[in-house]
Amino acid sequence: MDKRILLIFSFVILLLFTCCSEKSWQQLPEPSKPHDFMNADWGMSQSKVQKSQLPNIELYADDTTMLYEVTKAYDTIEVFFTFLDDQLVSGECRIEMGQEVWSKRVPELIESYMSFREEIIDIYGAAIDEEYMVWLDMDPEYIEDDDMHNLYYNRLEYLSEWETETSRLTLRLYYKDRDFKLVFEAFPI
Repeated sequence: MDKRILLIFSFVILLLFTCCSEKSWQQLPEPSKPHDFMNADWGMSQSKVQKSQLPNIELYADDTTMLYEVTKAYDTIEVFFTFLDDQLVSGECRIEMGQEVWSKRVPELIESYMSFREEIIDIYGAAIDEEYMVWLDMDPEYIEDDDMHNLYYNRLEYLSEWETETSRLTLRLYYKDRDFKLVFEAFPI
């Protein structure tokens, strides 16, 4: 697997699942109660969420949104937080592929999806449904095509969902707007 993709997803997993306080940003959260999203909990104020992220990250923020981007090996990792009345109400982490040749990168992205899915299972437990390949068009003529082409033509997407006491989490790999996307989202329930 391309070491750059492994590095990107290692960084994303680090961002998503490590405690990011200035005192000890590598300490893992308590397994019995993982944070709702990226070391933040629903209802936290924008200033508390900002303090919970890695130090020295340049953030963009207004009254309802906080986001930052990290670029690694031509890929962009975007992390979004949404606030209502200064309380965290949703989060999203999006990885978009760079402009390299898709035929070389998509199999690695599928492999990264599976690895990322296993990391999420380790933290939040089993997904709601063990099936992660969702067929949007099961035309027998195309069902035997490789996953890359089925993703590209929107016949297939990879989807896993989790539910905790406080959150609904979704991991998706799909094709949209001329790019393959790997997205991890969280919302309160």
